[in-house]
Amino acid sequence: MKMCTLRTLGCLLPLLGLVACASTNPQVTQRMEQWESETREEVEALKRAVEASYDRERALAERLRQTEDVNTQLSQEMQVLRQESSATRSYVDSLQESAVAPSTSRAVPMAGEIDVAAAYQAAFAQYRKRQYQTALDQFAELLTSAPYSELADNAQYWKGECFYGMGKFSQALTEFTKLFAYQKTEKADDAQLKIARCYMAMGEKTKALSAFQKLLDEYPKSEYIDVARKEMQYLQGP
Repeated sequence: MKMCTLRTLGCLLPLLGLVACASTNPQVTQRMEQWESETREEVEALKRAVEASYDRERALAERLRQTEDVNTQLSQEMQVLRQESSATRSYVDSLQESAVAPSTSRAVPMAGEIDVAAAYQAAFAQYRKRQYQTALDQFAELLTSAPYSELADNAQYWKGECFYGMGKFSQALTEFTKLFAYQKTEKADDAQLKIARCYMAMGEKTKALSAFQKLLDEYPKSEYIDVARKEMQYLQGP
């Protein structure tokens, strides 16, 4: 302890002597004040540079996330269009069968029934216009009227997207989770990605990372693997 004190005093004595000289020498005092001013300016410039770099990094990360959202949305829309095309072909085939055997095939819906493909397309058109509540109501009506149709799982998924678009992430999470009740759905990895993003939006970092990891583990061939890894890296930080 004495040795530390002596060393400290030994370091301070030259400094005290310099201060004493500065107090009696105007030139030294002026030079020290200039040095202090320049040092403060350099420190402030460094702080501003660090803050600007951090802001740029955050802006780039957010831009990347938005771009990935757009790419994901376009991919989903392409998948929906393919499914709609398949549903339309099925409808045309049913019309042809009706023309051949009208007594055993029924192309026109009876009273109380709905044209599932047309109802689905109408609801999805509202979603694309960002009329989320209208689309949500129409998808819900389709599920109520035709709960076992080929497009039921898609309608369930887009209910989640409607809530997500309205910023109601808790409700969106519930709807996306319901999708897994459909055993033959092709939207499972889509739903898993959006579940992770719901947790992100809700500030549940740990749950979001877990949901992304589940996507990697259970859907290794998903088109969203790279997106999930990037968003995990963003959550985990540098």
